[in-house]
Amino acid sequence: MSAKKPIRQIKRLGKKAKAPFPTKEAFVFLSFLIFSTLLWFLYKVSHVQELKVKVPIEYVGIPNNVELVGKLPKTLNVQFKDKGSALFTYILKQELPPFKVDLTGQFKGTGRISLPTNKYEGQIFYKLKPTATQIHIAPDSLIINYYSLYKKVVPVRFYGYIQPAQQFIITHGISVSPAFLEVYGNKQNLDTLKAIYTEPIRLKDVKDSVNSEFYLKVPRGIHLSQPRVKVHAAVEPFTEKTLEVPVTSINLPDQYLLRTFPATVKVICVVGISHFKTLTSESIQAVVNYNTLSRINAGKARIQVFSTSSDLIRYHVSPETVDFLLEIKK
Repeated sequence: MSAKKPIRQIKRLGKKAKAPFPTKEAFVFLSFLIFSTLLWFLYKVSHVQELKVKVPIEYVGIPNNVELVGKLPKTLNVQFKDKGSALFTYILKQELPPFKVDLTGQFKGTGRISLPTNKYEGQIFYKLKPTATQIHIAPDSLIINYYSLYKKVVPVRFYGYIQPAQQFIITHGISVSPAFLEVYGNKQNLDTLKAIYTEPIRLKDVKDSVNSEFYLKVPRGIHLSQPRVKVHAAVEPFTEKTLEVPVTSINLPDQYLLRTFPATVKVICVVGISHFKTLTSESIQAVVNYNTLSRINAGKARIQVFSTSSDLIRYHVSPETVDFLLEIKK
């Protein structure tokens, strides 16, 4: 007997009960109908009944380098016998809790997996009432067709923007971890794939460092070794620091000596507040490049600034040009 039959009968009775009673005979008839239905139900709950339910399947252990052919069965049809007193338990639970099908180690190359469903009887019996007997599962086996995919390692790129609030700054750029990811697909798709990007990330008015996981955008036909990556951006208030830096030269022939006026310049640096003390003039060079000296603008040289510190965000040099004098060494 299907567990849905009593529900349909109860619904029909409910609809009839809502209708007005046109005659005394109709009322008597309805009373006998309800009474007979109750007798029928008491008879059913006192005998063993055959019931059918659906059990959802949860698949685990499918590797990323495998492409399934077709869709996997989502449920198993389970037919069994149980006491009628358990009828309402199964009526209210049209689907039992899912059971796991572990496919770890089942995939080898390209091929087909056939799993007899009777091996899962123990798991399914555990989800039924202890009085259940004579279980039958359909279909009698799970068929899984698949083929193996190629592998490629590609860089992971941040997509979007992180906009600091006023008077705040990102001190060391935006990083993604891991920076590279294993991806799987057919050869044609992998040949055209150059990078994997995050889903669009748009953060505004940021005042605290970002250190969160975000989902990756998955191209069609591509499997990822993991669905999310961690995005990090150090955000903090910034300040200015002025450093007095001596002017030096580069690319100067050995026979020359370069003198500049003034001999030092001021480099006004924008730096994160946590790096204010660590940024010093020793990590900054203010240079005159001999190769850029112009004969047209004789006696004037433009200052170039180089820094070995990653703490320096941006800078301004004053003055931007200096007077210079080339002397031949004695």
